[in-house]
Amino acid sequence: MANIKSQKKRNRTNEKARIRNKAIRSELKTVIKEVHKAVEALNIDEAQKQAQRAARLLDKAVTKGVIHKNQAANRKHGIQVLVNDLKKAEKGTKAQATSSAKDAKKEAAKEEKKPSAKTAAKPATKPAATKADAKADKKADEK
Repeated sequence: MANIKSQKKRNRTNEKARIRNKAIRSELKTVIKEVHKAVEALNIDEAQKQAQRAARLLDKAVTKGVIHKNQAANRKHGIQVLVNDLKKAEKGTKAQATSSAKDAKKEAAKEEKKPSAKTAAKPATKPAATKADAKADKKADEK
């Protein structure tokens, strides 16, 4: 325990800030979980509403100094991507279906590829020259 009066006060203020920060972080986690629940339930309106609420709370947390601005930006992007994917799936584009179709096309292209003539018959390359060989060549050139 600190003996100095100013350090005792600093400990009290740090404790108050810690409790406040903990409450804000807990609320952020709860709101982000609500976004995930709405996405899983395929409720676009609710998901968008919760994403906006989460973005607002993340911005507030940045201004309070609870989290870093880049972390808030990354979190906002992550939840907005979830909501946007849900919107795309609802419209019929099915983002997951297109990605799996792309993977299938890549696999088919790999199977169809055959080794080309260039790779099948490569000419043998010279062995790498050593320093001793280079010195010997240099002496031979001088003579």
